[in-house]
Amino acid sequence: MNRLEECIYKVNKVRAMLRETGHGGIIIRKQANFSWITAGGRAFIGLASEASCAAIVVTSDGVYLAGNNIEVPRLLAEELPRDFVEPVTLPWRDDGTMDTALKQRFGQLSSDTEQDEWFRENRVLLVESEAERYAKLGKVSAEALEECCAALKPGMTELEAAGRISERLWAAGIEPITLLVAADNRGERVRHYVPTGEKINDGVICSICARSGGLIASATRITAFKKDFARRYEALLKVEQAAFAATVPGATLGDVFQAIIDAYAQNGLSGEWENHHQGGLTAYLAREIRVEPGCRKTVRSGEAFAWNPSAVGAKCEDTVFLGDQGLSVLTEVSRHWPSVTAGSLRRPDILHP
Repeated sequence: MNRLEECIYKVNKVRAMLRETGHGGIIIRKQANFSWITAGGRAFIGLASEASCAAIVVTSDGVYLAGNNIEVPRLLAEELPRDFVEPVTLPWRDDGTMDTALKQRFGQLSSDTEQDEWFRENRVLLVESEAERYAKLGKVSAEALEECCAALKPGMTELEAAGRISERLWAAGIEPITLLVAADNRGERVRHYVPTGEKINDGVICSICARSGGLIASATRITAFKKDFARRYEALLKVEQAAFAATVPGATLGDVFQAIIDAYAQNGLSGEWENHHQGGLTAYLAREIRVEPGCRKTVRSGEAFAWNPSAVGAKCEDTVFLGDQGLSVLTEVSRHWPSVTAGSLRRPDILHP
């Protein structure tokens, strides 16, 4: 389906929910939901914004873009498909009266915050056109990350590495919403490698959450200048393989989590899972659901996952899509990066320049 058809399909799903709940309409304000229902529209000003700078209002007989005179013209011209919405515009100085204006026009409205679970369940089940966009994002993001990691040299800082990756992603129209870099033994001390001025000498771990059209691809690559850097990486690939093998339709996320815990123990990494989360379901949030013990969410075909096993000094991470033929890697390793085979999937190896 084309972009407008995708938007209409999603609006119809929202309307079916409104009929079931008895609401006359709904205000969609969360950035993730805005991008979902507009098939990739961006409504942020600050990169980390969770709320959109304008709202989509869906009623039984209309779809509206509600915002101020700064944002509505821009969004109509640059971010939304033609003929999808009717604008409802207020002067910027009257931003605080928007809810009152919408209530006067449409009556009492529900909100995506009130229907948060419904939006998440529908947001993560990707239609074919979304899956195609996700695959393109994953490919370009992985190539950008690998290109930058291959060009890193001893003496550079974590901040320089982050800057290079960020520049490459932005040049491709991709927003680097999370960028982690660990030089040398820093990956042995922390698990969230927010970049610092520490210099790279022995090696470096680089992780990204890269967003385009609302969808988010996660990946990690490792460059080693010394032979034993990230020596636990091979064991982590086996943990990841266990996660992949357990990610099948009908299983629960709790089942996958248990498979991950067991694999840590079987590969000499007992207890490491307690030092960092293991990833989970992904789509319009980097982790739509972060897997935990006993999680009852059922795995469905059409969903994407980003598992991120980690140990002292090493981490592996990629984004995968569960289709009718099984798992495929969206952030697949490029032909320019060394790879190994784990199960039926080609996985990134450590780069030794």
